[in-house]
Amino acid sequence: MMRFSQNEITVLFLGIALMLAAAKIMGELFRRMRLPSMAGEIIAGLILGPTLLGRIAPNFSEWIFPAGARIGAAHEGLVQLAIVFLLLIAGMEVDLSSVWKQGRAVARVSVFTVLVPFALGASLAWFFPGLLGAGRSGTLTFFMGIAMAITALPIVAKMLMDLNLIQTDFGMLVLASALMNDLAGWMVFSAVIHMMDSGAADLSSVFLASGLTLAVSVVIITVARFLIDRALPWIQAKTEWPGGVISFTVVTALLFSALTEAIGAHAIFGAFLAGIAIGDSAHLKRRTRDTIAQFVNNIFTPLFFVSIGMMVDLARDLDIVLAAVLIALSFAGKIAGSWIAGTLSGLARRESLAVGSAMSATGTMQIILGLIARSYGVIGDGLFAALIFTALVTSVASAPMVRAFLGSRRTMRLTDFIDGKLFVPSLASSTAEGAIGELAEAAAKRAGLRADDIARAVLEREALMSTGIGLGVAVPHARLRGLKGPVVALGASRDGIDFNAADGAPARLVFLILTPWDDQEAQIGILAEISNIFLDAGVRERCSRAAGYNELVTALKMAYHAREQKD
Repeated sequence: MMRFSQNEITVLFLGIALMLAAAKIMGELFRRMRLPSMAGEIIAGLILGPTLLGRIAPNFSEWIFPAGARIGAAHEGLVQLAIVFLLLIAGMEVDLSSVWKQGRAVARVSVFTVLVPFALGASLAWFFPGLLGAGRSGTLTFFMGIAMAITALPIVAKMLMDLNLIQTDFGMLVLASALMNDLAGWMVFSAVIHMMDSGAADLSSVFLASGLTLAVSVVIITVARFLIDRALPWIQAKTEWPGGVISFTVVTALLFSALTEAIGAHAIFGAFLAGIAIGDSAHLKRRTRDTIAQFVNNIFTPLFFVSIGMMVDLARDLDIVLAAVLIALSFAGKIAGSWIAGTLSGLARRESLAVGSAMSATGTMQIILGLIARSYGVIGDGLFAALIFTALVTSVASAPMVRAFLGSRRTMRLTDFIDGKLFVPSLASSTAEGAIGELAEAAAKRAGLRADDIARAVLEREALMSTGIGLGVAVPHARLRGLKGPVVALGASRDGIDFNAADGAPARLVFLILTPWDDQEAQIGILAEISNIFLDAGVRERCSRAAGYNELVTALKMAYHAREQKD
């Protein structure tokens, strides 16, 4: 067996260390600017690759990142593993049970934000193949349709968190629609991979490949998902936590990746399905899920994106006209699709346009699609460079567009909504359901609605996505018909109540937020205000210890005064 030489090992490890360090530095810089860290990591790759380092220091570049077969193969293996893990955690974000409960609005948004961008991308490839630097082909047509239709679920989720929208009804609509976009996109792309392998582009080959992939997908999402759900409690009880579950997750992802690769659907699709099957289990604790995501996002994700930047020479390959066309189509397709769906579903125009803007972030997924298509020779360096540039622009620009379409938020102060009758200083219940019931009783008279009806609506919303935001705070909420204005009830719990927060901390402060059905802005504003005010540990402590309404108001006024002084 041929082993790496001492020099090869030295160069390999130095190169990986340089890639990871540069990616983390640039990613952190972009994160502090409230921009996707992915963009910084790709720019780190452009700096280390032929775009910059290869030009200003070619000898050093060739030494630290040699093009030799052995070290190149090691880098390629690392990139493939990174892609598998990226798709694993993307799949773990897919909550199938919540998607099924979302109703017609999600179904319509999902359908139209796939069909409209797909039609635009496919039309571009079919009618203007010369602009893409390729000849007309069915494979390229399908690829471009999917590349325009796909949504970067991890980027969208992070953007919603940064905008304090993740817990809102708007955020749930965007997330659920993005989940369906990704699922549909990877299903179709698996068929395109079959076409790439066979060199065929006729409809019969597409249907045959899709049928085989669909059959495997159904088995994984039903039978395998059921078995995993049964196995997880035993693994958690019999093995070290969280190591046992993490090992089980990685092994499952690799096995499913090998299975889908064997049937010609590519390993990454198997990893995505594995993530769905594992992540949908109620027995997978959010802390375990976050531990896996932290490991991948801090090691494999930066290495993957920096390697992407190193694969392209933007100074040589980027066609600005092509990139501008792709960017325009990305935004136009998603926004038009969401506007059509919103019109059919009765959504406000601004909300529909904001949904499309959020889903325009193609980021991670478009880059992975482009990388695979490039490896099969379907696209060239020019189109690959344009796709990377498009992914960067759409991921960075989507958040400001969402802000613009949603409009400036009304000033929301909690002291305007909470009074003595809406504050429960000591919740008697130890469960989320019981606490919601207590707060619904407190809010019923002010809301002019029955407590049972309020509790039922809030619990239905809670079943879709838990409202524990972490740091000991939970925000169960609902939009209600017949409610004239926002109502906020607050309860404190000495021992804390489990609202399934990502950080695992029980909620000591539980806000019940009720807003009118047609006032999306009020819900968004109140949730954002709570998220901002209660980042301060001192505010949380003073409010949770308040023995009565006067102490609570004093604590809140101190928090507002401190914020005004800081501003």
